[in-house]
Amino acid sequence: MSDKKLIQSRDNIVEAAGRTTQGFGLGRIIGQLYALLFFSPEPMSLDDMAGELKVSKGSVSTNIRELEKWGAVRRVWIKGDRKDYYEAEVEFFRVIKSGILPFISRKLDSSLAAVSESRELINAGDQLKSGDKSLADFYSRRLDLIEKAQKKLSALFKLPLW
Repeated sequence: MSDKKLIQSRDNIVEAAGRTTQGFGLGRIIGQLYALLFFSPEPMSLDDMAGELKVSKGSVSTNIRELEKWGAVRRVWIKGDRKDYYEAEVEFFRVIKSGILPFISRKLDSSLAAVSESRELINAGDQLKSGDKSLADFYSRRLDLIEKAQKKLSALFKLPLW
């Protein structure tokens, strides 16, 4: 395998990680950064990462701080260099448990608040015409389904998986 094929192999994973995190609402760069560091045999600086991904250093800095909060990456010191360098946490379950699951859980909590607010609006319409009353009942049943699903998901995230 040539050097070009190795780089292409890594870049395929970096792009896939970006699409995956973007699909979860986390942003493309956060996934790309993690994958780039995961496949880097040496720690990388912000400049290195920005150059590899062809994005701004500011964007890298913002997203790397989020990854640090999750414990997905850690800052390392390189003797004789004043730049900050980073390497990836390679235990996926640790990253999922400390970063991704809490993020999704917060999103669920936010949507539960919207369901509650919608229910209050429906219930506030006591003087509805018969056609509107029927639609309000329909909406209320759909909100019940959403709440039921959200509660099951919330319970799932609280299970001790690891």
